[in-house]
Amino acid sequence: MRKLSILVVLFSAILNAQNIKSNGTHFVDGVKDKKWSNSNGDDFTKASFSNFDGSSYVFLEVDETTLVSFESFAKVKAGNLEVKLIDEEDQTYFYCKTSKQCEVLKDITLEKGKKYRLYFTGKNAKGSYKVNFKNQLQKSTSKVNFK
Repeated sequence: MRKLSILVVLFSAILNAQNIKSNGTHFVDGVKDKKWSNSNGDDFTKASFSNFDGSSYVFLEVDETTLVSFESFAKVKAGNLEVKLIDEEDQTYFYCKTSKQCEVLKDITLEKGKKYRLYFTGKNAKGSYKVNFKNQLQKSTSKVNFK
């Protein structure tokens, strides 16, 4: 019986695996900030900057329509920063503009076949941002306990 339970949990984890694809950091007019640093992973994007003046974005797509939890954190020491999630029709799903700090925690249904952009716009901004995104189904399977 224990083997069957383990197989069911493993199969469930495979079905509920992260199905979000993120693609790069793209700049609208190139990056002029010599101290710009960023990284992206399967479930996050983050950057730090000393004089961000312009716009950048990360593409997001899902393999199937799914509920996604977004955690967006931005800290700005100078200037202004805007963070938003938009789709290909420019519909906004969350938005934050700050000259200090901003935190957005939101669950959003992303639709299969649509392209979404996490869009960042800086105006002489010094600071950092990080956005985490997780499939809601994946979160529920991470709390399985065996006896």
